[in-house]
Amino acid sequence: MERDTRSIMLISEDEAIRKSVRDALADIKDVDLQVRDGTLSSVNGAAVRMVEEHDLVVFKLNADTDRAAVQELRQKAGKRGTLLALSDGSISLAEAMELKENGIDEILPFPVSDQMLNRQLLALSGHRTQLPALLSDVGAPRLGRVIPVCPVRGGIGASTLAINLADALQGRKSRRKPPPYRVALVDLDLQFGSVASALDLEPSDMLYRMASEGTVPDATFLAQSMQQHASGLDVITAPDRFAPLEALERPQIDALVSNLQRGYDYVVVDLPRTLVDWVGPVVSRAHRLMMVTDTTVPSIRQAHRLIQFYTEERLDLLVEMVVNHEKKPLITPRHHAEAQKVLERPLRHWLPDDPRPARLALDRGELLSEAARGSALSKAVRRLAATMLNETAAEAASARAAQGKG
Repeated sequence: MERDTRSIMLISEDEAIRKSVRDALADIKDVDLQVRDGTLSSVNGAAVRMVEEHDLVVFKLNADTDRAAVQELRQKAGKRGTLLALSDGSISLAEAMELKENGIDEILPFPVSDQMLNRQLLALSGHRTQLPALLSDVGAPRLGRVIPVCPVRGGIGASTLAINLADALQGRKSRRKPPPYRVALVDLDLQFGSVASALDLEPSDMLYRMASEGTVPDATFLAQSMQQHASGLDVITAPDRFAPLEALERPQIDALVSNLQRGYDYVVVDLPRTLVDWVGPVVSRAHRLMMVTDTTVPSIRQAHRLIQFYTEERLDLLVEMVVNHEKKPLITPRHHAEAQKVLERPLRHWLPDDPRPARLALDRGELLSEAARGSALSKAVRRLAATMLNETAAEAASARAAQGKG
């Protein structure tokens, strides 16, 4: 039986961090917070016992001195326990990745909002939330896979792919039965988003409120703002009012995506055409990024620039190329080979030039699976989704096998 109370140990000499953690947990009755003065390095002799006795150990990160302490702790404690490090923001991406490889489970910049810190503390400690809509059947938070869809240019069909990929990822076999996977669709094209009209939904003012009021969305805010499509998709549409792209901030989008990850198996994000800083958290949390292009020289050049931009945010980002409006050739022509060389990745997925069903679905405000299920384009999207679902299942099986061996 799961314990009713979760235990968190905070190791810090910084009064600001102590206050922030206390404030973040102020309204949580079933979490026991204990505080110890010092640093991870200074308590390293007792760190293994702390990991064993507490659900979560939180500490202020000193990248120079704590690297060895983390390595030693993980050597002695193994996979037991969860470590959350609070960094002052000076840590580089490469340093953060190395520390996570050494055994830190999560690194947050400090200062951080109480809401975001609250979510991370509860999630990492295994706290059982009281919001059933964002839980799996057994009460454990889901770790949904984030799939951003990025256009290399306007009119390339990225929104069409995002919408219908989200539908296909539900894995529905019959319209009479609930889909096996929960999928959220988010239109982050704040100024030119078309998801609402494509699905015959009313535009939501959620993102506009976030931008104008500085709201950091929590689970309740999301539950009140999302729309459910008849297909089973939960959708966040772009607003119908103009909002400056720069009005959104990274913590807002990070909170949005992290909350959705806990409630859905897949979170498909239709990215804006313009490069903005706040897409960083989407990229950081992405399982893979689908980049939609054609094989013209200008598009391949733009795709190369976009790959550089996104991989600066996250070095290990998996970017998969989706060629739209072209059928995959039996023999790779020279310009395709050159494109793959420039992009340093294969042109993996192909969507045929099939404009009539796409136009029919758009005019009716329907999914391809409803308006033209037998079309070549609809079948191609379902094949892409099936590939993704199969690879996800294989990854999960591999992870379980590795855990069993450990």
